[in-house]
Amino acid sequence: MNRTFVVFWKELREVLRDRRVLFSTVVSPLLLTPMLLWGIGAMVRQREESARKVVIPIAVIAPRGGEEFVTALEKSGFVVQRVTERKRAEVMLRNRQVKAVVLLDEQFDERLHNESTAKVVVLYDPLNDSSRDAVQRLKALSDHLSAEWVQRRLARRFIGREFTQPLAVVTQAIQTENPTGNLILSIILPYVIVLSAFFGAVSPAFDLIAGEKERGTIETLLATPASRRQMVWGKFLTVVVVCMVAAIFAMLGMLLAFATPAGSRIFSEQVGKFSLSLPAFGVLLITLVPLTVFYSAVLTIISTFARNQKEAQTYLIPLSTLIVLPAVASMFARTESGLWYAAVPVLNSAIIIKQVLTGIVEPSFVALSLLVSCLMAAATLQIATRLFEQETVLLSS
Repeated sequence: MNRTFVVFWKELREVLRDRRVLFSTVVSPLLLTPMLLWGIGAMVRQREESARKVVIPIAVIAPRGGEEFVTALEKSGFVVQRVTERKRAEVMLRNRQVKAVVLLDEQFDERLHNESTAKVVVLYDPLNDSSRDAVQRLKALSDHLSAEWVQRRLARRFIGREFTQPLAVVTQAIQTENPTGNLILSIILPYVIVLSAFFGAVSPAFDLIAGEKERGTIETLLATPASRRQMVWGKFLTVVVVCMVAAIFAMLGMLLAFATPAGSRIFSEQVGKFSLSLPAFGVLLITLVPLTVFYSAVLTIISTFARNQKEAQTYLIPLSTLIVLPAVASMFARTESGLWYAAVPVLNSAIIIKQVLTGIVEPSFVALSLLVSCLMAAATLQIATRLFEQETVLLSS
């Protein structure tokens, strides 16, 4: 049996015995991820419903007239307090007695009836969530009332509402091979996969080499017939497997969160309508291979260079930023991105995942991305191997 495989099999069995690894790579994505998403979704939905129902106190300064506008405010869930001085209204806003202050133009009614523009100034507290909600509701009401006033003005002149709409754009979504739920998945899933693959393998990667140094067992391992190259490759392959398992179970956890009736009820019905064919799943796995190899090689380099696990964790902090930034960027990157995105490690893999989920796969982008990822993976693996072969680094303490 090849000694690399012997080392790999031995390390893999030890890693699988570690309950922390099984919890972080299998249990957490399948149980905690769906529960976390459902919890966040339920909180957001409850907040939106509460914001629509809550009664909002506001102060109104109307020098003359504005009764129709004030009545519309009261019918829309606002509790109106009439105030005559602006300073007093601002004090009430700062003391959070009211959530917003509405100042009507002195000639409010005259301007409305004379087919001019009646000015409404809204004062609000930008640091207060309730105050910002009040502004949003006031804007919605203002748009509704403005549309009503336009119709009245047109009716006086016996003009139909078509006068204000010379053009009417009607959008109709065509039937596509992939349902609309795939679009939502394409925004979230690449981010989750990219981060889970990396952080899921941190603990075993640091334990395999830096941990052996810390426990003083690395010298015993070096006394075995296996060469150092065979040892590092065996450990490296173990990290690759953990990386891949973490990414796959993170993906399954997300699909589980959206596919269940609870996910459709909390988020929307469209979220539950997604599909992932076997060929698409195969492309995702192929994309993950160079990504996980790159991650594993980087983690192996850190674990080899560090004298113990604590030092390895210190090196991990700045490296995490380089992983998180492209992961976050993938949420905003367009599916049909320029070819230069293919040269950015991590981000290129995330964009391929987006393309696969939306069915808009650009062969040139995929080919260039995989080439760049493979070259990065090969280079980092070569560095990790060279580093492991240096006695001054490996036996430092």
